[in-house]
Amino acid sequence: MYCGRGMFPGGKERCTMTGKTVGGPKILLVDDDKIVIEALTDLFKRILPAVGIVDSATSGVEALELFASNADQYALVLLDMSLEGMQGPEVCRRMRLMDCSTPILGMTSFSLNRYRVPLAAAGAQGLVGKGDETQLEQAVSRVLSGCFLPGFETPMAAYAKLKCDTQAESTLTNMQETIMNLCANEYLTDGEIAERLGISIATVRKHMQNIVKRLNCRTQRQAIITWLKRGNGR
Repeated sequence: MYCGRGMFPGGKERCTMTGKTVGGPKILLVDDDKIVIEALTDLFKRILPAVGIVDSATSGVEALELFASNADQYALVLLDMSLEGMQGPEVCRRMRLMDCSTPILGMTSFSLNRYRVPLAAAGAQGLVGKGDETQLEQAVSRVLSGCFLPGFETPMAAYAKLKCDTQAESTLTNMQETIMNLCANEYLTDGEIAERLGISIATVRKHMQNIVKRLNCRTQRQAIITWLKRGNGR
């Protein structure tokens, strides 16, 4: 566990380039299981009475919309790794590129080794298992108090590194994200993806061509491998 400055819920340091100000402390909880959201909300009410307000999202897209509007009010984002569609590390990456101050803590029901490296590269401050309430409580308290877990960095350091790393890397659109996840994670054919999304097969193939270009790959297979290496696999 390592600690840094400017990370306390009541006095977070913001990037001067954003012009943001600190709002009321909130937690953004992202999980596609509503039962988990309810359980964790109850937990936070017990262990973090000073925070009090918990916003929730059940998808990466919804989480990004909330974060884009309220990042300066969040004391912490607690983010599940295995979401439908856009996976946790990519959600974290996009959030971190929006904000250099709000701490992000990942959580998973799977082995931590599965997500630790891609999540650290995406700009998070730690990763914890869902199954142990005590460890989850300790990790949340540590990150809220200005600490980051071993193998991770402060929000500011992570933001700076990610900005440099992504200068030459294009981000996929939401539709392209969805198509890649259906292809790479659910192994759907072009026809099955078209049926699922209500678009034509030709449109799916055109999106795939653009995805290959955006990821600086030569083939669809290379694009899928690149996508999975970012931590977008289930």
